[in-house]
Amino acid sequence: MMPIQSRADADPNSQLSVAMCAICLPLRSAAPLRTGWLAGLVTFGLAVASMAQTVFNTHPPAAGSAIPSGQRASEDPETLRLHAHALAKRGQIGEALAVVRRLLRTSPASAQYRLMEAQYLGWLGRTASAGERYRRLMQENPSDAPAQEGFGNTQLWRGNWRDAQSAYASAISISGADSVPAHVGHFRALLGAGRATPAYRQALDLDRRTGRQDAEVGLLLAGIHAAVDNDDAAFALSNRRTGDPDVRLRQAAFQTQRLIVRGQKDAGLNLIASYAEAHARDYNALVAAGEAFTTAGKPRDARHYFDRAAQLAPDRDEARLGLARMSRQQGNHRDSLAQYEDVVARNPESLPGWLGIADVAQLRGDLARAWQALDSAQRVAPGSALVYRERLKIAFREGDADTFRGVLRDYQRAQPLDAWPALWAQKWADAHGGEVSAAALQALLDPLAPEVSGEALRLLRRQTGEPLQRVVQRVPAAPGADLQEAAQEKLGKQVRIADSSVIGVSTGYEFASLQDTTGAGARLQEWHEGYLAAYWRRQLGMTISGEYRTYSRFGASANQLLLGWGTHLTPSWLVGLEAGGALNGGFIPRWRIGARGEYLFTDTFSASLSVSHLRFADEPVLQFVPGLSWQWHPQWTTHARMYVTHDQPKGAPASTGLAGMVGTTWQFAPLSSVGVSYALGEENASQLIKGLIGEKNFQSVAVDLKWGINEHFTLQPSYRYEAHNLFDLHAIGLGLHLRY
Repeated sequence: MMPIQSRADADPNSQLSVAMCAICLPLRSAAPLRTGWLAGLVTFGLAVASMAQTVFNTHPPAAGSAIPSGQRASEDPETLRLHAHALAKRGQIGEALAVVRRLLRTSPASAQYRLMEAQYLGWLGRTASAGERYRRLMQENPSDAPAQEGFGNTQLWRGNWRDAQSAYASAISISGADSVPAHVGHFRALLGAGRATPAYRQALDLDRRTGRQDAEVGLLLAGIHAAVDNDDAAFALSNRRTGDPDVRLRQAAFQTQRLIVRGQKDAGLNLIASYAEAHARDYNALVAAGEAFTTAGKPRDARHYFDRAAQLAPDRDEARLGLARMSRQQGNHRDSLAQYEDVVARNPESLPGWLGIADVAQLRGDLARAWQALDSAQRVAPGSALVYRERLKIAFREGDADTFRGVLRDYQRAQPLDAWPALWAQKWADAHGGEVSAAALQALLDPLAPEVSGEALRLLRRQTGEPLQRVVQRVPAAPGADLQEAAQEKLGKQVRIADSSVIGVSTGYEFASLQDTTGAGARLQEWHEGYLAAYWRRQLGMTISGEYRTYSRFGASANQLLLGWGTHLTPSWLVGLEAGGALNGGFIPRWRIGARGEYLFTDTFSASLSVSHLRFADEPVLQFVPGLSWQWHPQWTTHARMYVTHDQPKGAPASTGLAGMVGTTWQFAPLSSVGVSYALGEENASQLIKGLIGEKNFQSVAVDLKWGINEHFTLQPSYRYEAHNLFDLHAIGLGLHLRY
């Protein structure tokens, strides 16, 4: 008899569409994510759901050579059953399903054929239909362990941790305490709910009982170790010998992922590419390679593997979903949305397709479409934590208290053991002036769940004001000395990188040489400018800043001091004030005061407006600076500003000056970027420094490099060329930024 369930079926949360543990979150693109931990939640949810279909398909390898698909099989039931099995081994799941349904027409009560149908539906990504068939089998025969386990798989893949755990518990009770597939599914449901330490302890106990040789259990334990960057143990656990080709593939994919995370990109890609080429007719191997190259930021190679996979099995969704994620990573949101729409048009039960539409629609600012997609996703997967998390994300972003509380209430009812609803509740209270419960945050701390614990620690530190080392010590001890050390280091790093409180200090100097272009042959003195600035900022909170700047123009000097304050009124609205004046010098404003506002329409598009009033010795000046910023690609951002200046000198007519600037920045590493900008307009409209030669029009081209040495230090060399009416200017500068 053909095995209806394999232990490979119990892996729902794979990063590379194969055996990645649920706790191992997917890599973010190289572009900075402005939503921080919120983006992490979305990425987690999309990974869990979007990779589910591949996991469904991990059991039947695409290679195989039984009965050719074009040959008409005998109508003998056993021959038809073997024919369906052979088709599934070649990855022709749709044809295998058709054969099984021929068998069901003659034997509609056969539990064996109905189990096969449910399994093939799952492999095709039709999880709701598969789950319903498993449910009927369970109702007819409560002691049917394969049906219980299959139903648990469908719930796990859809993010319904509670029903998944219940089904797995029933399967374990029926089939025995050492039933590895059901146990592994149960552990993954715990991981999905943010309960990593209980999952680890139980998995470790199962591993002892099975002689520490089971590759599937080893792979799950490896994922938990990898979540806290304990890679030595993770690689050892993921190298257990196995005769199951599916598990071998997932081991290779896991190791590829960890190599990429550790910065050994070439080694990881060579590993998965070699495996895929050695199994060129294996659909899952090609999809895994495509996912790995997408994660590594190599879209051309990723597309090559996804296209090959799609040709092997046109009726499956994983390769198309991979292409949609790749387009999103490249910033091509229109194509990504179209690809996700195509997936759900072909398969309305595709949860990753609906979640992908919701995600991309948010990036495009189309929140109505995002809500519609989530409504469809919830019809496909009622009670799904993945859908609830996306709903909470949008309600949090919009500041809609009624919607947020309603979704949170439903989420808690559907998934009472999930750690994320309690964390979202505290995050909302922190962002909107509510009462944050230190006890509730303390209860969420799990040393092996860095995403949940990291955010809880940041909120705790913000509430208590405790230093980093002390707040990290609040985390309970991990099970094992090696895990304890790794978990403490991982959580400390997370809190430092995404800390809600940041202190920064910057200093810089610019030297500018001037060349006379009038033909008079005059020698113009160099200009000098230096600054020292500092700021203190709380994430989605208040910023306080100060800046001292010194100028030298043609032998005359001036010094200025400015103070600033800013805050987030909501996650989308930022406002700020600035005031200061001259300490000495007559060619800079005696005093100035200004205000600034910025609105984030989406995670990638914002608009701003600054208004300043300046008082020189002989005239007042009013300046307006509207601006736009658009991150049209994960690594590319374009910004534009217009300077409108109105002054009214004593005894002279009023005048209005205009200048404009447009620039583009390429972020080639998380803390490093190159920017190019062009400016055009009237000198005093943008400079606001009296005494420029001619005070007429200018053009300017600038190049700016930011090089992040590490998470604390950034060097910023720059060059600017300006063409004025009477002179040309060449300026070189160097800045140093420290962040802690």
